Amino acid sequence: MTDGDEFSRVVGRALHALADALGADGAAIMLVDERDRPRAVGGSDEDGRRLELAQEQTGSGPAIESLARDSGVVVNDLHAARPFGFPGVAERALGVRAVLSVPLRVGDRVIGSLDFYDRASHEWQPAKIRAGERLAELMVMVLQGLAHKSPISGQP
Repeated sequence: MTDGDEFSRVVGRALHALADALGADGAAIMLVDERDRPRAVGGSDEDGRRLELAQEQTGSGPAIESLARDSGVVVNDLHAARPFGFPGVAERALGVRAVLSVPLRVGDRVIGSLDFYDRASHEWQPAKIRAGERLAELMVMVLQGLAHKSPISGQP
């Protein structure tokens, strides 16, 4: 197994677990590359992967706004007209309706965004938004653990 395969496997499992912990249908992640461009990394299922790719390709969406604002972005229905939804993203990620996007931070630097999503539109409750922000902290720990893993010994 290559380092890339292991990274994808661990991130995928973490996204599944985080979505389950929040009670969301899925989760997906976008990370900022070395040139500060948002890049789709993965999702807990095909809908999540499509959501992140659509945002990367269109340069818009809740994850993009979360990165730009360094704050959470709540979308009750992705299919709604702007400014409440992202119809251009929605037509590429048809299975996704409600999205909670929270920034991933290391210190004072935003390194990416974590999206939680549901297949039905709804209003995100404050307790779920707070929980999503805490779960983003766990995702950062997973990413840091993967970044610090020694390729020779397999030890952190």
